Amino acid sequence: MLVLDNRTLLVVTALISIGSAVALIFLWRAQSRRKGEGFWAAGMSCVATASILISGRGSIPDIFSLVIANSLYVIGFQLILRGIRIFTGRPPLLFFDFGLLPLAASLFYYFNYVDQNLSIRIAVLSAAFAMICGAIVITLLREKNAPWRSAGFAVATVFALFGISHMARGVLALLSLSEQSIMHPSITSSLVFLGGIFIIGGIAITLILLTYAVLESELRIASFAVEQSASSIIITDSTGLIDYVNPASVDKTGYLPEELIGKNPRILQSGETSPEEYASLWKSILAGNTWRGEFHNRKKNGELFWEIASIAPVKQRNGKISHFVVVKEDITALKEAKQHINYLANHDTLTGLPTRQLSMDRLLNALAVARRNKTTVAVLFVDLDGFKTVNDTLGHDAGDQLLKKTTERLCSCVRDMDTVARIGGDEFLILLTNVVDNDSIITVTERMIQAVAVPYKLETGEVKISASIGIALYPDHGENPQELVKLADQAMYEIKRRGKNDYGFTEVISASNLIETV
Repeated sequence: MLVLDNRTLLVVTALISIGSAVALIFLWRAQSRRKGEGFWAAGMSCVATASILISGRGSIPDIFSLVIANSLYVIGFQLILRGIRIFTGRPPLLFFDFGLLPLAASLFYYFNYVDQNLSIRIAVLSAAFAMICGAIVITLLREKNAPWRSAGFAVATVFALFGISHMARGVLALLSLSEQSIMHPSITSSLVFLGGIFIIGGIAITLILLTYAVLESELRIASFAVEQSASSIIITDSTGLIDYVNPASVDKTGYLPEELIGKNPRILQSGETSPEEYASLWKSILAGNTWRGEFHNRKKNGELFWEIASIAPVKQRNGKISHFVVVKEDITALKEAKQHINYLANHDTLTGLPTRQLSMDRLLNALAVARRNKTTVAVLFVDLDGFKTVNDTLGHDAGDQLLKKTTERLCSCVRDMDTVARIGGDEFLILLTNVVDNDSIITVTERMIQAVAVPYKLETGEVKISASIGIALYPDHGENPQELVKLADQAMYEIKRRGKNDYGFTEVISASNLIETV
């Protein structure tokens, strides 16, 4: 039977191990989350070094070509085992990390220098391989629910074949009690070395496949999460052109994927966001920061909707930004609810008029504008005469109807720029801005008194009421909101004292002017 040259087989083993180590080093460097690949590369490097040392038997001392070389084989497979334990999230095995190598190295030394016995050395190396391979197989097969189980089974099969072949070689070596040098050709060693060449190459391939099985599983999970996310997710390139939209984005905007991919997200703009805001956004994300904010966007059918968005840059290993990820949530309902709550907080639920708080805010703003433009603001305090009687005799429903109809009449007497507010049960506050002169105020006030005096037709019958109105002016009578309202209120009570159903300006005594009560 043809016996192969073991030296040649060892050189081939070394070359394949070197190639495997290089491939695993590149794999290790390519991972953002390293999980043992560095140990695999180091292990293959040890196997390559051991093969080179053994192939130099006769040219270098036995301490290097036998003891250290065989120990490097053990170290190499120990490192691969350690990497797989890290990969699977298992703790280290103390015997394999700290006990096996000293034991094996001592036996290699003893049976080479003290009691030279090739068969025992072969058996020791084979036993070490078999134990390490057995630990690797058990570690991988215990992960029954791992997403990489199929690839792990392939790796376990390769290591099982390697361990079984060396176990068989060790048994045959013990049975033969051969004293031949390992460097002399033999059928057993030739077959083991030849099989080892293919298995070592297979180990590297299956380890790489194992890593990529994990990556593919993680990518699949991430892809499913993005595809099935209820949030709208858009991925753009570094220039802002859309590369990907998930189904939620399609459902929300009404655009088909092919209508969005390759386009700029400005296709969704409503035109309400200023160029300055977009410039600030781009400045932030191009600097590598995450931007968060709100967009008022437009669907394909023209409908406007609100979204809260976060835009994060995707950086490569060199730090260069390659993409941007946009995650958006529809907050239209939240915005509308907030607006409704704000409306209820600032508007009377019965009449829909502004409340005292909102009217005072508007008065404050009106005074600021009047102060800047040197114009006049009139504050009218309106109280309904006879309302309490209607409310007490005809009931609250009739009173509510009366208030609603009065609101309509008062609003019809003023401009859109003016404010009519309900600040009490039957009390109204009216703000007239940019007033030209007192005559225009009198005209509006008389129109209100006449409008309120017209009989009301309610479900319970016809009723009559009137209005008493007090007037205070900025800047003639006061300069702050509370003072003006108080003066108008006092003027209104003076009208009530004098007979009701009339109006009057605040009485202010001045050296140059006296405004008479009308």
